[in-house]
Amino acid sequence: MQMKLAFIGENSLDGVESDSRLAAENGFDGIEYNFWGDFRTLTMDTVKQMAAIHQKYGTKAAMLGTWGYNHLASDPAEREEAARLLERQIEYAQVLRADWIVTSCGQIHGEPAGASIRAFAEHFGPVMEKVEKAGLKIAFYALHGHSFLDSIATLERAWEAVPDMKLKYDPANWATHGQDYIDLVRRYGHKVGYVHIKDRMVHDGRAICEPPAGMGDICFPKIMAFLYQHNYDGYLSIEPHGHTWGRGELRRKNILLSKRYLEPMLI
Repeated sequence: MQMKLAFIGENSLDGVESDSRLAAENGFDGIEYNFWGDFRTLTMDTVKQMAAIHQKYGTKAAMLGTWGYNHLASDPAEREEAARLLERQIEYAQVLRADWIVTSCGQIHGEPAGASIRAFAEHFGPVMEKVEKAGLKIAFYALHGHSFLDSIATLERAWEAVPDMKLKYDPANWATHGQDYIDLVRRYGHKVGYVHIKDRMVHDGRAICEPPAGMGDICFPKIMAFLYQHNYDGYLSIEPHGHTWGRGELRRKNILLSKRYLEPMLI
């Protein structure tokens, strides 16, 4: 087994078409799709059209993600909607032949982290079993979008309660949050299920750019070293992010330059 390269695709059918062509022509292993509030309006018909485009180009979905849904919300209606949409996410991911789904672990706002951890363990135990039976894997993102995972210390507490919980690891996000992203993967690379690749450049104490991997301040060689030490064999999913490198022709260059940078570190 070895690490695989993917990138975050655009959600429109035209975007799926152009990204599938890009993936096929450049040897990517998958395309990732992420939805925020717009997931509510995503239909099975559209998902089937996405899958047909993948089949046309011989590509596939690496991951289907939903962001911003609070599975532990105090409001029962909000909690029920999140659960309903997660069921839909599982169904759509199967149609897309995705390997992974990613979502929020949820958060009980105004309460200490321990309350969220206990609720997460109770709620997601059966969910994780359902995901596995569906032939999928699930990882959870940290730091934003209704996630109580706001530090390495909180992650450690969550893993005590749910040892099988996998993390969607984004080193740039952890660096922006002031956390030691190298120490996280050094100590807990075996807990990483899915990896986002984006760089960040800091100047005069502020982030000014999110260029292709290897052109900013994130130390990807160290990250890769620890991923290998932990026998990580999942996706490295390039995230063309920001107003400059996340749009138009620079988005395409970001994806291809990042791939070229990462490839010498892959076997």
